[in-house]
Amino acid sequence: MNVIVVGASGFGRELLQYVQDAHRNTAGIRIKGFLDDDPAKAGGGVVGDTSTYPIAEDDRFVISLGDAGLRRALAERLSRRGARFVSIVHPTAYVAPSARIGDGCIVAPFAHVGAYAQVGDHVLLNVHSSAGHDSRIGPYCVCSPYSVVNGGSELGAGVFLGTHATITPEIRVGAGSRVAAGAAVYRDVPGGSLAAGNPARAFSLAETGSSSQLEQR
Repeated sequence: MNVIVVGASGFGRELLQYVQDAHRNTAGIRIKGFLDDDPAKAGGGVVGDTSTYPIAEDDRFVISLGDAGLRRALAERLSRRGARFVSIVHPTAYVAPSARIGDGCIVAPFAHVGAYAQVGDHVLLNVHSSAGHDSRIGPYCVCSPYSVVNGGSELGAGVFLGTHATITPEIRVGAGSRVAAGAAVYRDVPGGSLAAGNPARAFSLAETGSSSQLEQR
């Protein structure tokens, strides 16, 4: 199997190390390099772009970008071209045997996936983030470092959680919403909202027109 990291960013380089850590003693795993659509990043391990790279039978892709919308767009573009994806679980992460993890996910160092949690395709669980027991995380979600989705809570597709954001138990965050760094969410958040503060208040992203309170890594 050839593993290809999509996105030669800073986090892409970190992800490359996670792949090495996860498969250090696994026979038949080869890191092939990066795909990146920025011509300025040609070389340095970049083997092509997402539109023209000739996909081989043994290629498996994982997307490094920390923006939920871009993760979705790239996953769909590559899927239309016949790409298949691999999930990378760092050896220091904990994943309960009863949990389910979709394709193309990243479970970074010291992340936690609890009992019966369901993690959709192309989810990024960054370092020290947590998906509690019976939680459900929709596809393309991005959980920044130290963010927490507590037991029984649900994130719709494409939700972004900033660093140290906390979703308290049994709470639902609607699709496409963003939760600011350090926010504590005690009530359901409608789709397409920005939730910020402690306790968090939700505002329509269309009304705010800004994501300046968010933090990506």
